[in-house]
Amino acid sequence: MRIHKLFIGLIMLALIGGLAYKGYGEYQASQQPEPMSINGDTSVLGGLEIGQRAPDFTLGTVDGATVSLSDYVGEQVVLNFWATWCPPCREELPELITFGEETGIPVLGINVTKNERRGQADVEAFLKEVPVSFPVLLDEAGTVEKTYRVVALPTTYVIGPDGVVTAKQVGPVDFDWLHDQTN
Repeated sequence: MRIHKLFIGLIMLALIGGLAYKGYGEYQASQQPEPMSINGDTSVLGGLEIGQRAPDFTLGTVDGATVSLSDYVGEQVVLNFWATWCPPCREELPELITFGEETGIPVLGINVTKNERRGQADVEAFLKEVPVSFPVLLDEAGTVEKTYRVVALPTTYVIGPDGVVTAKQVGPVDFDWLHDQTN
């Protein structure tokens, strides 16, 4: 009888130990942060991706006009985010000018004006030194930069006639890349 009670006690102890171990494992698992998947969460990606619709925007130009992306519905358009203090932005500027002039595809230079030391005054001084043949838009509050989730300058998007991003380049572009992405 004593062996029988000892055996039942050991079984009960093993059951209680097993349940405690399982409960502790579940507790530890509940304390771990959920793994983040970037496959379904586009808010963690570095900018809009190819295949996404380009959000519309309206910005003022250095000339005092306003330009909207929706003004170019039905056309391909190149959006180039840049700043006057950015060396790669300065290097790619002649390529963008030549591309726009030779192909007739609209290029919109979106200056991230909130990052300029003196704001619009820096942009105007730069454009006196390096005149461009395409509209320079002033993103003074950084709203378009934020909407497009630009993570580095320069960043260039090619938008198709349907308003969808067809190409993206973080870093400087050249004529050949622009030509290849728009044909």
